[in-house]
Amino acid sequence: MSFASLPFELRSLIWSLAVAPRRITITKKKSNRSFSKEQYQQGKNILYQTSSTPPPALMHVCRESRQQAPYTRAFTAGSEPRWTWINFEVDILCVTSLYAIPDLLSHRSEIQRLQIRTDDDLDWYESATNYNGLSILSELERLREIRVVLEPGDLMWGDVFTDWGFGHCPEDNITFLDKGSGLVLTGPQLKMVLDWRMVFAFGSEGNPPDPDSLSDEIAFALDDSWHMTLTQMQELD
Repeated sequence: MSFASLPFELRSLIWSLAVAPRRITITKKKSNRSFSKEQYQQGKNILYQTSSTPPPALMHVCRESRQQAPYTRAFTAGSEPRWTWINFEVDILCVTSLYAIPDLLSHRSEIQRLQIRTDDDLDWYESATNYNGLSILSELERLREIRVVLEPGDLMWGDVFTDWGFGHCPEDNITFLDKGSGLVLTGPQLKMVLDWRMVFAFGSEGNPPDPDSLSDEIAFALDDSWHMTLTQMQELD
C-alpha cells in the first residue's frame, strides 16, 4: 500500500508526527542609508528579518504536507520583507544578547519558548539588573518556557532568577544549562550553587579560611538575609 492510498486522517496524523522542535535565531538586515531619528524609531532602516535555520522539512515534501504543516510565516517586517516558517507551539526562539529580545516583539502574543545566551552581551548582568533588561519579557504574553545557556562563570544568573523575574513564564519552566558540564539546573538549584560557592565553600583552590579572619567568615555565613541557608539547600530536590 502506498502512502498516497492511506486514508486522509491517517496521512494527516503522520504529517503532524513529523513536526520537530527547532531553535531559531532571528537577525535583522539593516540599510546603509541615512534615516532620521523618527524613521529609526519606526524601523524604516530595516530591510528584512531572516534566520539561518533551514525551513522545516514538511514545507518541501509535497503540496499536502505543506497544507497540513502547522507553520506560519513570521517576522516579515522591513522594506524588503522575507519570512521564517515557525511553529510557535514547539519552536524555540533564541537570542544571543538581552538587547536582541525587542526584535521578537512583533510576535509578542505568540512566542511561547525562548532560549537566552549572552555570547554577544559581555555586560549581561548589568543589563539584566541595573538596566532591568529582562522586564521586556513581560510583553511576551504566552511565554511558558525559558532556558538560559550559562557561559563559564555565569552563576550570577542565580541572583537574577531570585530578584528580577522572567515575565509571565512560570518559575518551574525556567532552566539553566551549564555549557561546560551539560547539567540542567532549576533556578533554586543554580542559586544554591552560587550561594554555596560564595558563602560556605572553601577558597577556589580548596583552602579553608585564614584563621585570623575565621570569625568574619562565620558572621558572613550566618547573615542569611541575602543567601540561602544550609537548611534551605538541603530541602531542594
